[in-house]
Order: sequence, then structure tokens, then C-alpha cells
Amino acid sequence: MLPELTVGVALIKLLEQYQVKHVFGIPGVHTIELYRGLAESSIQHHTPRHEQGAGFMADGYARVSRQPGVCFVITGPGLTNIATPMGQALADSIPMLVISSVNDTIASCQAQGMLHEMPDQLVLSAQVARYSETVFTADDLPAALAKAFNQFASSRPGPVHLQLPVNLLGSPADPSLISEMPQLANRPVASVADIKAAADLLSVAQRPTILAGGGSVEASQQVRRLAEKLNAPVHMTINARGVLPFSHELAVPATCTYHSVREVLNESDVVLALGTELSATDYDQFKDDQFKITAKLVRCDIDPLQINNNFTADLSLVGDIGLTVQKLLDEIDLVGFVNETASEKAGEKASTTANKANNSESDGVSRASRAMQALAEMSAPERRHIQILEAIRDQIPDCIFVGDSTQIIYSGNMIFNTYEPGRWFNSSVGFGTLGYALPAATGAVLAKENTPVVCLIGDGGMQFVLGELGALKDTGKSVAIVVWCNGGYREIKTSMERADVATVGVEFSVPDYVKVAQAYGIDAVTASNEQQICTAIQQHFERRVPVVIVVDEEEILQAS
Repeated sequence: MLPELTVGVALIKLLEQYQVKHVFGIPGVHTIELYRGLAESSIQHHTPRHEQGAGFMADGYARVSRQPGVCFVITGPGLTNIATPMGQALADSIPMLVISSVNDTIASCQAQGMLHEMPDQLVLSAQVARYSETVFTADDLPAALAKAFNQFASSRPGPVHLQLPVNLLGSPADPSLISEMPQLANRPVASVADIKAAADLLSVAQRPTILAGGGSVEASQQVRRLAEKLNAPVHMTINARGVLPFSHELAVPATCTYHSVREVLNESDVVLALGTELSATDYDQFKDDQFKITAKLVRCDIDPLQINNNFTADLSLVGDIGLTVQKLLDEIDLVGFVNETASEKAGEKASTTANKANNSESDGVSRASRAMQALAEMSAPERRHIQILEAIRDQIPDCIFVGDSTQIIYSGNMIFNTYEPGRWFNSSVGFGTLGYALPAATGAVLAKENTPVVCLIGDGGMQFVLGELGALKDTGKSVAIVVWCNGGYREIKTSMERADVATVGVEFSVPDYVKVAQAYGIDAVTASNEQQICTAIQQHFERRVPVVIVVDEEEILQAS
């Protein structure tokens, strides 16, 4: 028997219209009515062991599927528990819809001792969301969802929080609420005048450089064509790795923190920044304040508030990266055609943008190669980390790396690339939380079931989310969880030692992860070199079952 149409049931039906396929959450007495129509719907529900896990699962799902991750949480503690994942998603511009209940006393200005009571949930969630609002009536629901999905589709994405009073969820709803889904707004494109100005500037540049941020992930094809047309190196931030694949001669997957990368960047006469905040986490990780942009700066971003953040642009392109770069390509072609025609009329040899840089100082490939000398600036352990990552990537080329704040991830963030965009992401920068990788990897494999997903997490971060092994087991999907063991918070310990501070609180007891995994019915092995890691990943992916791979950091760093 189908449930009667209540607001909760209507919400499920409306989410189906928006092509939502997965919801992450833990049912509670305040959200029972959200679940009334869920079993009869096409939406799959996944239960983490903590609402933090729900948020991280939604985050990983969104990054891989490029669709919003949706969460259901209860009033009060459900929302406070998911606040950290929302903060991470906000920092990285990841679309996430968090739907919570709220006590019926929402309009009261005085605490009444209700279960899960919080004085003002919107004040809390507004700090970790693009916006947060209350759906007060059934009639408000369609518009509230349309606003949220328009935010994801046509503006800078990030978490959106909607809260519905408990008594509203179970109240009757008019069938007219389930009308045809409104058409989502189109993404904006920079103005014709601004695109022409940028094309004119880039067409005459002798040493152009592209800085690609996370906002360019969905525009990788356009960015690649532009880089090749301009003969420009592409410096990719952590969230943009793979926008140009590691094999591409113009790819620079090395942070501008390194001197060799900065030296090449400083030679540029025009810098085109695409969907990047130009923040310290990507360009000045050692915080020496030596990252500068002395060239003409053209910035393209979908968020007009971002255009002059950190660095002031000489020219601003406000719009979607893919659409705007495509228009820019078209305009550069036109500029080149006009210049070529004028040269031919004057009896001169035509010179196009694509072949104008002939000497080694201007050649983009040469400049990219010199920037990649940054590898020599790394320590021996960091270079060993890169060897391990490259071995996994090369033997399992289509794998997705999902990382936590752990040693091997820090090294990969400094200089590592993948075959495609969206295959390297982690929580070590931005909001910078621990315990992200395992639930995020679970969300990632739900988004792309036939792709190997490799979770890289430390023995400290793993203890934040041990219970999420159960959530992974429940999905029936395969994730390879590489637990990087060094007996504590090694990065913090090293930082304390450098600062001549006693190393307090950074070493602790570590469980036997093999036994813990087996207690959840998950295979577990130990590995002392990269070949053993790769073999375990491949074998368990072929069997479509998860595996925990326990690695002793000291042992594997010494392996050849």
C-alpha cells in the first residue's frame, strides 16, 4: 500500500524528480516522516555510523558523480555532527543538500527543554553552508528545493541546509506539489567584451601560464585545448589534478610552493587563473609569503565575489569555466584569423598563436619541464611517497584516490597527477579535517561502481571513523583502504619538533586493524611494498569486495 501524500512523502518524490539516487543519513524520532515514502522510491538510503560519515559520504559521492550529495539528519545533534563535513564541502565548493528536521518550537524565543533542542539551528549551519533556511509550509517546499538545485547548477556550489519542522513533515500535502520539475537556470558566461579583451591579451602573450583550480574540473577538455593553443603550462591545484593528464607535456601538477615552479611562473607575461581562489593552501603551503603574480592577471570564476579575492585581477571573466573558456577559444581563433589575414595582405609571413613561441624561454613545454624540477626539492621520504602513488596509478590507471590528512597524501598534494580529473581529492587542505577518507571513498564507489577506489588514511584519522567500515560493508561495494601506520599524528609531531615544542598528544595506542576489519567481515592484509599494495587492490577489486591494507610507514619507506 502506497503511503498517503504527506510533506515528507512529497519531499521524496520531488528529490526523485531532481534525479537524486542516493541519500545518506541516520533515522531518528524527529525524521521518521522523512522515511515514510523512501522504501517505495527509487532512492537508495545508506546508513553511516555517525552523521559525520553521512556528510563525508555525500561529499565523496558528489565529487565523483558531479551531482549533489543529499543527507537526512535529525534536529540538534544530527546537524552539529554533520557541520564538519559541511565545512569541508564549503571550503572545496562541493554541492551538498542537508535536510534536517527542527523542533516545532522554532518560533519560540525561549528554551523549553525539548529533545534535541537547539536555540537557532540556522545560525550554526549558516557558517558552513552557502545558505540555510526554514521550510515553514508545504507550499514552500517546491520553491525551496528549486532554489537549492539552482544554486548547485548555476552558481558556485557548496552545502545548502533546509530545515523542516517536525509537525510539518507528517502533515498532508496537496498532490499539486508534485508538479513537473522547474527548468534549472543556465550557467553564466562572461561578457562578450571581457572575453574579447582577454583573447586580445592572451593572443599576444609570449609566455602565458594557466593556473587551473577545482572550478576547472568539469572543463578539462576546453582547458587542454586552450593550453595547447597558447603553448601555456597548466599549473594544477590539488583539486584540479588530472585536468591535464600526467603524461601531457604542458602539465604542471606541482604546487607553486616550490621555488622552481615559482621561478617559471614569475617569467610569465600573462597569467590566466581558472576557478581558483589563489589561496595559500594551494600556492604558499610553507607560508613564506613569496608567492607573487607579477604578470597581467586574468581571472575567470563563476563567483563574482571570488574574482578579486587574495589577488586583484587586471581583467575579470565572471562565468562558468567551461562555457567561458570555449568562448575564449573561439575568440582567439578569430583574433588569429584577423592577424593572419592582415599579415598576408602586407606580404608578411603569417604567425599564429599556436606557433609564436619558438625559443626555449617562451616554449610552454620547456617551461613546464623546468617547473617539474620541483621533484628535486622534495625530501627522500616524500619522493618515496610519490613512487608508491605512481606505482598504484600506473598499475591501476583508472583508480580514484581518496585521501585523509596523512603523510603520503601531503606528499602527493605537492607533486602528483592522475590520468583524469576528479581522481585525486582529500581533506588535508581547505577545512582540513581528519576521518574524511573512508566515508568519502564509500560515497565515491557508489557514484562509480565499476572503478577501483583507493582510500589513503592514517592510523590516527582511521580511528575517527572505524565504525564506517560497517557502512562500507553494508553497501556491498569494493574499496581498498590503505591504512598508513606511524603510531600517531606524525605530521603534527614533526611540526612540534621543528618548533622546539615538547611532543605531547601526538602518539597513542593503535588497534590491530587487521582484526578490526575482520570483525566487520572485511578482508585485511599487511603490505611492505607497493607491489603488495597493488596486488591486494587488484585482487579485491576483481572480486568486488573491500579490503583493508595495513602499511607500516617506516617499513615501506625503506623498501626499494
